[in-house]
Amino acid sequence: MKSTTLLALAALTTLASAHFNLDYPAARGFDEDILGTSPCGGQDTVSTNRTLYPLTGGSIALTMGHIDANVAVYIGFGDSVGSSFNTVIRPTFTEQGLGNFCMTGIEIPGGSALEGMNATIQVVTNGDPDGGLYNCADVTLSASATGLASGVCKNGTGVSITAQSVSGDPNVTSVSNSTSGTSGADAGSRVQVGGLVVAALAAMMFVY
Repeated sequence: MKSTTLLALAALTTLASAHFNLDYPAARGFDEDILGTSPCGGQDTVSTNRTLYPLTGGSIALTMGHIDANVAVYIGFGDSVGSSFNTVIRPTFTEQGLGNFCMTGIEIPGGSALEGMNATIQVVTNGDPDGGLYNCADVTLSASATGLASGVCKNGTGVSITAQSVSGDPNVTSVSNSTSGTSGADAGSRVQVGGLVVAALAAMMFVY
């Protein structure tokens, strides 16, 4: 597990880049010049230092460098998933505000059957005028994984989200309707959309 100090330093360093950083779980790497390269921002080598990640109640911490962006989170299962991010764990929503942004209540579809499995989490945004941006984190799934300490995963001042009704990645789709909100509880069923298994949420949860 990466330390609180490293998490804070990564967030501060990348804010100046005007893209976005995946602070937790730890990203494979970061290169601003190739962050628009799918599927993992040009970081194609799987990390040998995987983050132990919980099956339920997980968090994802980002540092946002654009005033607003559509965001979605995917996961691929296996030691080296390539571009096979076929499971959606956060459908596309709009995030507004700079700096720290935290998603909580992450549930990995499959539950205890995935204990000990290696996987890769992919975060996609459309914050760049030239197209999508990508970050990936290699993890090992475990019910015994310890979550982030209280206060580490938090939102910057003025951060808000809007749930969007779209099909596909944030960088290639348009919004059909939306519902604004500042907090909520994860709920809902899994549905099939465009060949992707979607963890449909009644509301996004995020914390201050």
